[in-house]
Amino acid sequence: MLAEFVWTCHKWGEQGDRLLLATNRYNTVNPSNCTAQMDDELTTLAFSDYLELEKTSPVRHDYIAGQLFEIETLSPQHDRIAINIGSGLYDRLRDTNCQVFTAEMKLWIPSVDVAYYPDVMVICEPEDRHPQYKTQPRLIIEILSGNSLGTDRQEKFFAYQTLPSFQEYVLVHQDPIGIEIYRKTAEGHWEKTLLNPKEDLHLQSLGLTLSLTEIYENSLME
Repeated sequence: MLAEFVWTCHKWGEQGDRLLLATNRYNTVNPSNCTAQMDDELTTLAFSDYLELEKTSPVRHDYIAGQLFEIETLSPQHDRIAINIGSGLYDRLRDTNCQVFTAEMKLWIPSVDVAYYPDVMVICEPEDRHPQYKTQPRLIIEILSGNSLGTDRQEKFFAYQTLPSFQEYVLVHQDPIGIEIYRKTAEGHWEKTLLNPKEDLHLQSLGLTLSLTEIYENSLME
C-alpha cells in the first residue's frame, strides 16, 4: 500500500502543487502566485491512513489535504541547530508542564487538514497527549534552508496561525546567523522582530532566553 501510494506522491520541492493546496485550505494565499493545476483524480489519503503509513515509511511526509509531500533529508548543520535549541529548551522546561518535541513529532491541524513535522515545538497543554501527533503548540521553531524558506514563511505560517494555542514563531537561519521572531499580540495580530547578531533569543511565550552561542554551537560551516 505504501509503495503504491508514494509512487503518486509529490516531491517536497513541487512548490506549485503545495501552494495550490494551501490556497484551498487556508484561503489566504494569493492564487495568482500559483500556476500548477491539480488533477482532480489524484489519490487522497485520510489522516488516519497517513499515520499508519508514516509508521513504516523510510522517509517522512508532510500531509496536505490528503496528499503526501516527501520531506528532504536534513543537513548536519540543520540537525545540529535543532538539537541545540531542543536541548536548551528541555533543560529550562524540565520542571514545568511544557514538553519539547523535535522533528520526529507531527503537528496535526484538523481545521485545515494538514500535518507537518516542525523542527522544534513546545506543548504546554496537558490534554495534548496523542503519541503520534500534537495539536496545541505554544511555540514553533523552524530552521530555514534554501528549499524550505518560502514554505516556512508562508504556507506553514498560515496554517500555524489557525491554532488558538500558537503564540510565537521563530525562524532560524543556518549561515550566516539570523533569527526572525513573530509574536501574536493581544489583538491577534502578528508582529515581526529581527534579532541582530549580538542579541540573544528571548521567547516571550515561555519566559526564557536562549543565547545565540548556544543556538549555533558547533553548527556554522567553515
